[in-house]
Amino acid sequence: MFKIIIIFLYIILTKNLFALEVTIPIKIYDTLTKTKHTSIPGSSYINIDKEELNKNNNKTLHAIIEKNTGIKSRSIYGNNSSGSKTTIDIRGMGAQAKSNVLILINGQKLNNIDMSEIDFPSIPLESIDGIEIYKGNAASVVYGDGAIGGAINIITDPDLDFKKNNKLTIATGSFSKNELSWNSYQNYKKIFLNTYFNHTQTDGYRDENDQLQNNITSEIVYTGSITDHFFTFNFSEQKMSTPSDRSQDQLFSDRRGSDTPDDFINSDGLAVFYGSDYNLSENTNLILNSSFRHKQSFSDLQSTSYPSYNDTALVNYQLTPRINFDRDLFGYASNTVTGVDLQYADYKSYRKENETAIPLHVYDAWQASQSVYSQNSTKINNKFTLGIGFRVQRNITGIGDVLETNAPDYSGWQTQHLKFSDQEINYALNLGANYQLNNKMNIYGRIGNGFRYPNIDDRIGGSGDTSFELDTQKTNDFEIGTNLKYEKFYTNISYYLIEGKNELAYDSDSFENMNINSTRRHGVEINSNFKLSKKLEYKNYFTYAKAKYTDGDQGTYATNFRDRDVPLVPQFSLDNIIEWNIFENTNLNFTVKFQDDMRMESDDENFQDTKIPSYTVSDIDLKTSFSNFLFSLSINNIFDEKYHNYAVASSSTMGTYNAYPEPQREILLSIGYKF
Repeated sequence: MFKIIIIFLYIILTKNLFALEVTIPIKIYDTLTKTKHTSIPGSSYINIDKEELNKNNNKTLHAIIEKNTGIKSRSIYGNNSSGSKTTIDIRGMGAQAKSNVLILINGQKLNNIDMSEIDFPSIPLESIDGIEIYKGNAASVVYGDGAIGGAINIITDPDLDFKKNNKLTIATGSFSKNELSWNSYQNYKKIFLNTYFNHTQTDGYRDENDQLQNNITSEIVYTGSITDHFFTFNFSEQKMSTPSDRSQDQLFSDRRGSDTPDDFINSDGLAVFYGSDYNLSENTNLILNSSFRHKQSFSDLQSTSYPSYNDTALVNYQLTPRINFDRDLFGYASNTVTGVDLQYADYKSYRKENETAIPLHVYDAWQASQSVYSQNSTKINNKFTLGIGFRVQRNITGIGDVLETNAPDYSGWQTQHLKFSDQEINYALNLGANYQLNNKMNIYGRIGNGFRYPNIDDRIGGSGDTSFELDTQKTNDFEIGTNLKYEKFYTNISYYLIEGKNELAYDSDSFENMNINSTRRHGVEINSNFKLSKKLEYKNYFTYAKAKYTDGDQGTYATNFRDRDVPLVPQFSLDNIIEWNIFENTNLNFTVKFQDDMRMESDDENFQDTKIPSYTVSDIDLKTSFSNFLFSLSINNIFDEKYHNYAVASSSTMGTYNAYPEPQREILLSIGYKF
């Protein structure tokens, strides 16, 4: 391994002998995505473009996203799992972030109607053209419920500039990690075909944490004089052994160990996406996006309470037509997107003692939503832009439960839930503005509201004994910020305030999900770029975040949480990045990441005097190319820091908790060839 690294470094140091001129193609195709044509004035917006993704080709998708202010991720099985079972948290949502942050691909929701994590490894990094992020509930108007903390829209857009392009990449690294990826692009006049395949296998940092991941994605684009069509097919397979948590003693004596040799999470997924763009007139487009997703997952987590075996099938349909038009509104330049969202999801889950046992519970559920929305952006003058948006959404759900008293893990105290059906209408409003004070300074601000309808797992684990009843979570947002831009310096400073009602959460005393009466989150986010020279750039991302419970009366089951910190929200975090363009085709990125301490999950009462400790980790990424070859080397956690960013506390015994250690030093080397 180290011989390979030495050879690689030698190639880089002699790289200037092979320098080639690179031509950057001009994009000729607009991506089929809601936010590509939808401005949301006054909001905190982040765009991660293709260039930024290419700089971090050895990073996982969630690691690239979380570099930005106000965004954190938790991967309890480590970065080596390529993002499997990862939760992305925006603006301090804490333990419920997986349901309070909306993840989309080409405007289609990836969040399921249960609490399963997004399968980030099923999205090849090579297929991504850009990532659009709206923080806070700004995107609730455009995307609907679940965008409480924010929304992340991943855009896949084939390059239509090359007649033919193929790339083969192999990678090897720590913990027996091996990767193989292949990308083939073909251009047949008006038809463009892009195919991605990648295979990843690793033993994992922890014992009993091996993983296998296979993905294949094909994209077909047909461009016509009036209509463009975009079709995507994706299949993903994941097999993953899952190590147990570590006690406070094991964390120091055997941090890489595991007590659950038979635990696993396996899944197969199939997704089909179709989009079309009709040019109705010079200033009007009809955009139709639709998708079908099917996921089958099997897991056996004996470290949890029975029933430990879970066999769940999820089917999701989405249809999202919209009209995008530019026009003069009372003499002002105006852009409006008006659309309809139709979604239907079906869910069936068998919960049992083991794979061959009779199910203790069989949950059969479905959920449908119908929405109409409109988002307008009007340029009042050369300096002032006003944005107004609204959404009306109806949710309908039905859940049934069958309890089998003959199941081997039936103990007599289990009860069968009552049949449940519900229909509810919610709305989202958004008002924002941008003001260009001068050619160097822009001021923006926004107020709005969002909501999250309870998902199936919320209701299955809900309070009320046999009832699935829970209230819809709602938030009101306020944010204000400014952009400053000089010749070699750029900074964005923003402040936000989120007032929450009926927040869906887990009460560790009653072992049930419940509604927290009220919460408050506020913070300051600062990101700055310094162009130190033509070849050297410094980036700084600072976040201050505070999340509190604000109402003491939580009902029958919960203890008074008033003025307590919301768990899993660090107060301070800081990312420092130095980007050095050593030669024309050689780049070096050095990152230092600091995260403050934070309360452990289940410590809502702030009972524990122990927190998840603060930590600092450093990474280095080196990338170069010559002729048709591409090389990259990444070293994560250079100084071999021992740390963890997720732990669950006892709510009754002081000093007792379980944690999931993160990997120590990781090295990954990849070699690619274009042909």
